[in-house]
Amino acid sequence: MAQRILLAILVLLTALIGIDQVRSRRTAPVVAASTRGDSGLSATTAVAPGHRPIGLLPGVHAESPGTPTIDLMARLAIRRRLEREGNRVYLDSLLAETDSVLTRWGDRPERTYYVLFLGDTSLAGYSTTALDDARAGMRAWNGNDAGLILAETRDSAAADIRVAWAPSLSDSTELGRTKVRWGPQGAIEGATITLSIGQRPGPAVLPSALRRRVAAHEFGHALGLPHSGSEADLMFSTSLVATPSRRDQASLLLLYAVPPGPLRVQ
Repeated sequence: MAQRILLAILVLLTALIGIDQVRSRRTAPVVAASTRGDSGLSATTAVAPGHRPIGLLPGVHAESPGTPTIDLMARLAIRRRLEREGNRVYLDSLLAETDSVLTRWGDRPERTYYVLFLGDTSLAGYSTTALDDARAGMRAWNGNDAGLILAETRDSAAADIRVAWAPSLSDSTELGRTKVRWGPQGAIEGATITLSIGQRPGPAVLPSALRRRVAAHEFGHALGLPHSGSEADLMFSTSLVATPSRRDQASLLLLYAVPPGPLRVQ
């Protein structure tokens, strides 16, 4: 009889310990992607040599009350994917600019986005050459790794990206400017590119090669790319290259490989 009582007590204790372990696993916090430091990442996160982890931006936490678990896991998975790319891409600057919202055009079956050129022959310094240079800047993104297509349209209602010109921009250091509008879920709804014909102070009309380079850079912004920190990239703020670099292509490919939307956990 005593042996049976002892056996029952042991079974009960084992069950209680198992329940406690299950509860502990359920309440344990989700571990964030990586840890910065001179020694690199923690042993739980593998990154190729030379890669710089972007980590979690301010406001992104491992767990947050009220955030659905599946949504939280998806956001952390995207951040880990961005992190694994390291210095091969520069989308971390995009998240910094947009308060941790990944912004890009929504998916379309044909991945074609339409461009309307608003040339104005009455504008001082404007000519068909300026239009040709802007078209060349658009074509610089032909054959991009993400499979996006920029096609010219004359239908204002169908236009996704509008291109206009100005004699010069308010900031004398600017030769082009792009305004991108996106919705609460990060999908871009429209973009407007303004190209400068001249610069203050400077020549009345910019050289054709420079205008093409500026247009290509601004079309990169219209597709959703931020500035790069490397002079070798077209998306560097004062780039001297005229076509997308390998890193520009890799950044665009990754941007369109993950869904748009907020990565911040409220």
